[in-house]
Amino acid sequence: MKAFTFILIVVGALVFADLGWRIWTWHSDAAYRAEFTFRSFYTNGAKVFGIEEAKTGRPLLVMFDTSDGEKPGEVSYFFQGTNVLDIYLKKGESPLYRFIFHGPEKSQEWWMNLGGAPSFNAQVSYDTNGDRSGFDVLYAREWRHVERRDGHNGVVIDGQWHQLSPNTALEPTPTAP
Repeated sequence: MKAFTFILIVVGALVFADLGWRIWTWHSDAAYRAEFTFRSFYTNGAKVFGIEEAKTGRPLLVMFDTSDGEKPGEVSYFFQGTNVLDIYLKKGESPLYRFIFHGPEKSQEWWMNLGGAPSFNAQVSYDTNGDRSGFDVLYAREWRHVERRDGHNGVVIDGQWHQLSPNTALEPTPTAP
């Protein structure tokens, strides 16, 4: 759990440090202002705002806002023009985070909040083919693999089956809205 928290803090700090550095540079010298273009438009029922590298046209940040409370808003972060993190936001619900790993062993990891906890308490992993390869929950202060028995999700601790509460009984299959 400490490693997971550490990784989460490092990833968040790097994303915000990168954006902060780029914004500070933009303000500090007029020559850097030509490095970014800002785009705003309306499409498919959503207001969209994007920041791109001016020279390459590659995106750095894209934000979607449906403002209807039904469809989630979305913030997407890019590294070298490739989408690496999506955050889905919906009024009254906890954010849903999708980390995208590219390369020969590409995969996705979804971090979510099941049951209204104040922080992440579930993660779902998908392999290179898009098949679910793992479902773990934070239970008794440790990350534990979830098993499915008789239509219910649960964890095994010291050989004992512990059924999870009904709000985690559904198979989490997050999909991009």
